[in-house]
Amino acid sequence: MKHFLTFAVLSIFCDSLVATDLDRFGGNTALKGKTTGWFHVEQIGGRWFFVTPEGNAFFSLGVTHTGETIRQDELGVFATRFQSREEKMGGFFLESLRDWQFNSAGYGALESMEKQIPYLATIWTEGPRSKSAGPKSQNTDIFDPTVQERLRGKVRAAVKRHIDNPWCLGYVFIDLPIWSLQPQPGPSYIEFLRALPEEAPGRRALTALTGADDEAVMNHIAETYYTVVCGELRKADPHHLILGDRFMAQPASKALHTPDSILKTAARFVDALAFQPMGTQNPIKAYLDHVLAHTGKPSLLADVNTMTMRPEKDITDTTRYETEAGEHTLSYYLDAASSPACLGLHRCTMRDYQPWNPQFHRRGLLKADDTPYELLIDFTRRTNEEVVARVFAPSSSR
Repeated sequence: MKHFLTFAVLSIFCDSLVATDLDRFGGNTALKGKTTGWFHVEQIGGRWFFVTPEGNAFFSLGVTHTGETIRQDELGVFATRFQSREEKMGGFFLESLRDWQFNSAGYGALESMEKQIPYLATIWTEGPRSKSAGPKSQNTDIFDPTVQERLRGKVRAAVKRHIDNPWCLGYVFIDLPIWSLQPQPGPSYIEFLRALPEEAPGRRALTALTGADDEAVMNHIAETYYTVVCGELRKADPHHLILGDRFMAQPASKALHTPDSILKTAARFVDALAFQPMGTQNPIKAYLDHVLAHTGKPSLLADVNTMTMRPEKDITDTTRYETEAGEHTLSYYLDAASSPACLGLHRCTMRDYQPWNPQFHRRGLLKADDTPYELLIDFTRRTNEEVVARVFAPSSSR
């Protein structure tokens, strides 16, 4: 009940925001930044924002992985409902996003959506292993000139679709790269390089660092990686933002957490830092504030799923699941958005894919057959409205 009272108290304020003019990219015309013709980040009135190509403040609320709904489609909805037409499914998703008060598509968007709503472009780079990719992802010798040139080629190929598109928020790289020094399944990046033949570039690079501690070595590896990738990206596409890898953010777990020193190294090369919280049981505002103080860069929560329980297979009454997920979404989003460092939150994902499966799952706002979770969507819509109200409130009333 208290959440519904909160929504009622803020309804007048939300109505005033709805009446506020938005530019064609969704920027709030009442809060001005610089006009550059491209999305950029800027500090306005004591907090950080994306700023649209038309120079207006933008807080990004998105839903990721719409493109993956074609590949992860257990009921064949793409063929039966949308006649295998991407633009038809993209139109349905765009209408849904706007109805639910989202203003961006996050990363992994359908290509047909990319000139109709702000989105993040993805360049799947290589270097550190990815936790999310598991055994499909392996460390590579970032000191090897052949690897470096392959990476530069990947960057040049990837930007071709996005370089002239003003709807692109910027680029993200690897999902959950493993930069931690704590024990992991499989070798750490340093262990991988040390096991290479003596003549390998990575082995020689580590030999030259004899006497340095492991954290310094790992940061040297990270510096080399970002120099190659971001250096080429700045040349290939000088207009768009670089948000870098989607780092792990789980301060309570040293094994999963990204070390502060790696964030500081990455911050020298990127415009903002992207995170994927590994679990959302703990509030994250204090961590986002810490990252800003430590690196000087704002943060985007680029892939967030605020679920508190996994629905059982073939469940028919989802009231408890939707209510708990909705209430937790409200709490987590408001806490994150209260940090002046937070540029936005992108929800994972649009449609369910085996949500009961602990190995690979997507828990969306739509069921596998595109039937909506009505209660969860209602919570989500009003959460987005309240987040926008809080973010764009005068600084004295935040």
